Amino acid sequence: MNSKIVEDREVADFFIGACSETLLSFLQELHSALKKYSENPEIIPPRIVGTIPSGSTVHLYMPVIDDVYSGVKTLGYNASSNMGFVGSINVTDAESGMLYGTLQAKELTGVRTALVSCIGLYHQLDKFENLGAINCTVFGSGLQAFWHVLFCARLLSGKCKQLNVCFVNRSSKIDLEPIRTILNRDDTNMELSFTLVKLSEKLAVKKVVANSHIIFGCAPSEAANIHYTDLAEVETIVPHTYISLIGSYKPHMHECDAKLISEFQKQKVPILVDSKEHTLLEAGELIDSNVKPHQLQEIGRLEKDKLQTIRCEKNNRTITLCKIVGLSIMDICVAKKLLEVSKLD
Repeated sequence: MNSKIVEDREVADFFIGACSETLLSFLQELHSALKKYSENPEIIPPRIVGTIPSGSTVHLYMPVIDDVYSGVKTLGYNASSNMGFVGSINVTDAESGMLYGTLQAKELTGVRTALVSCIGLYHQLDKFENLGAINCTVFGSGLQAFWHVLFCARLLSGKCKQLNVCFVNRSSKIDLEPIRTILNRDDTNMELSFTLVKLSEKLAVKKVVANSHIIFGCAPSEAANIHYTDLAEVETIVPHTYISLIGSYKPHMHECDAKLISEFQKQKVPILVDSKEHTLLEAGELIDSNVKPHQLQEIGRLEKDKLQTIRCEKNNRTITLCKIVGLSIMDICVAKKLLEVSKLD
């Protein structure tokens, strides 16, 4: 058993140094965990949310009770601390209840979310072969944006000759040097380019969205930044766009517009989600469009070559949409595997 607290820096170092085979093993393990959830959602009991008596800090406790993945993720948030959400992931032995290991939660939350975003992408890698150059647009400048780009680039290694990454940010810019250094060290056999665009530059944002093969939404947003018309009503050489949204997690938040959602409903193509139940409670895009459970497909029920797309009538582009709000089994799964395969103990 591992009694050490694994710190965020150790988690980051492990995944920065992980080879493609290791990355795929974590991705496949996560897919297996989500299959278990889809088969039996009761392994994730309701979360506990409470505020300390002073009123300064809210605490969240998110358990998982399963015969393979067992433990609890805790988060705390104090607006005046400027630390965002911080907490821990406690992995326990499913049979005995003994502590298996404890990890700080911040870095691993970014890792597991990026991995889940990439499950759908992994099932569509054939759509990005022989394209030459691939354009990836990322809304956000924090940990989530970093891990999404890193894992995406590693999955695409050998699939294309050039990867162009555009980060769309509000005010704070992402530091490009670390990710450029890491990917150059990876020797991905791709030419890499990075650009920065401000969210306030509306015409520039519309242009990068229109020319994107892959879009990751990693920024909390109340107003949609991704519009169907930008994808469907412009001439383009992009045959397919994969979109994964993880930034909106409350009913008043939106990353894409209602028109994009309505096209999936109209064409009777399911939107890929981590949880039907949780996305329909938390994702503003789906709630406002009155999306029904049968219009969603859980990642846990995704089988190879069965990820569907809509087709845009005017330019013939196909689109896949994935919406993730996050489940505690993702954290327990990745933390458990990390404790098992790493040398962190």
